[in-house]
Amino acid sequence: MTVAIKLKNLKGDLFGGLTAAVVALPLALAFGVASGIGPIAGLYGAIVLGLFAAIFGGTPTQISGPTGPMTVVMASIVTFFLAKYPETGL
Repeated sequence: MTVAIKLKNLKGDLFGGLTAAVVALPLALAFGVASGIGPIAGLYGAIVLGLFAAIFGGTPTQISGPTGPMTVVMASIVTFFLAKYPETGL
């Protein structure tokens, strides 16, 4: 890609990023509440994940959101219940 192509798409990229952020905001807050830490933790997790995805992302069509931190939370919940009730699991 050349610089001209990237600048040509800048307006659409910014609008798409803003739209994705608005859509992901309630999800990030809900994941923070579900983790037990609070909604602000979900918001910070989504911000950090978004920055890492933007900086280290490998493709122009990469999609990421607040679901990454929730994977860790859900894995710990599943592990807890499997350890507490080994015969029945969840």
